[in-house]
Amino acid sequence: MLAAFLLIGPFGLHHLADTLVLFSFMGGSLAVALTSSRSSHQQSVALTLALAVLFYESLQSVTSWLRIELTVPVLGERSALHAASLLFTMNVFLALIGAGAAVIVAISMEVRKTRLPLASLFPEVSFLTAPSDLIGSVAEISRVVGIAPPKVSLIDTGDPAAFITRSRQGFELAVSVGLIESLTWDELRACIAHELAHVKNNDFAVRFFATSARVALFAHPLSHLLEPALYRAREFLADKTAVQITGGRESLISALTKIRESQDYSAAQSGSIATACLFRRGHGNRLVRVFDKHPSLNARIKALKELE
Repeated sequence: MLAAFLLIGPFGLHHLADTLVLFSFMGGSLAVALTSSRSSHQQSVALTLALAVLFYESLQSVTSWLRIELTVPVLGERSALHAASLLFTMNVFLALIGAGAAVIVAISMEVRKTRLPLASLFPEVSFLTAPSDLIGSVAEISRVVGIAPPKVSLIDTGDPAAFITRSRQGFELAVSVGLIESLTWDELRACIAHELAHVKNNDFAVRFFATSARVALFAHPLSHLLEPALYRAREFLADKTAVQITGGRESLISALTKIRESQDYSAAQSGSIATACLFRRGHGNRLVRVFDKHPSLNARIKALKELE
């Protein structure tokens, strides 16, 4: 029962027969995710399936409640059924709250990213007009990737950073002055390929689903581990796709190594480091690290070196 609670959450405890099936399926999905450490694609599929199982289990609470309401005509009998199962009523209540919260969050995310310009999405960052050679390079790599070229902006900071996001203009890529100045052309090209790989791999849709699922399944303990794990798997997949785009892993490994050294130096000097979507500094504590949506640079470099 404890294992079922940890894997399925409180919703699974009111119909044990179905829970055993879901427990087995969930265990299988997690086993695939844990044993597919070298295949970020398989990890992503397994983690997505695990979240889908949680969704299904949550919906069962609501559909069971509706079935009782529609098929039991006598008010006294309905009341007796609900009173006899406080846990069942609580499950339905939590599922409805989670579903409502997920809808609100989903609408908010879509409005923010499709209606607001980049400067409004990141008010703490100063954006400049990107140089024409950078725009041309992004367009060239986009053709190789097979996607429409995103709008390109320059981040006015010496910290090495790069990220791609959805905004009012569609997809928009931001690259910092520090990143351009610290990397060679091949290394910069590999970093840009990593960001464009997120578009090619439909990571925005995957992340949207994962975040909405975590909000909807807030009462499921495992959902708070599955969402960041899925994010991390997509980062590893973007690295692998970038290697396929550029034709080699050495440039991306070299870029990540330079950024890691730069971050270590900055942390030693100031005690803190600004985070960037491409090069986020990981937590040192293993327990905290499972909630981090970005893998550490060391983990990414190791995974790249192990690519066949």
